[in-house]
Amino acid sequence: MSIEIRRSIDVEDAVRLALTDNLAVYCRPLPADYALPHILVTQVGGSDANGIDTFEITLDSRAETEAEALEYLRNAVGVLRAKAGGQGTQIRHVEVNSSGSWGADPVRPDLAMCSARLTVIAHLEKTTIN
Repeated sequence: MSIEIRRSIDVEDAVRLALTDNLAVYCRPLPADYALPHILVTQVGGSDANGIDTFEITLDSRAETEAEALEYLRNAVGVLRAKAGGQGTQIRHVEVNSSGSWGADPVRPDLAMCSARLTVIAHLEKTTIN
């Protein structure tokens, strides 16, 4: 017997798809061979209320220099804001909680890395399962 359900979207993939036309972007696991600069998208939390999901995500930008990593991160946030609510994306709204915080890449300390934490709002999706 099939049933129609409402469920959360795969927010990491939705963000990846929104950014992929303009930037190099990955979801975990980060591949061994990756382009620089790039963005890594990770869901770190979230909640739902009244049929709307509120996701917490981080965008980690890695590049050869700090200036390049920061510019790439700022561009990623700008692209998400521009595409939110538009055709072809499940993302409805984007809010920046923190941006430009520096961190050490645990695997590649030779690379510059900076991060932003965002709230991404999306409607639940409908699907039918058997």
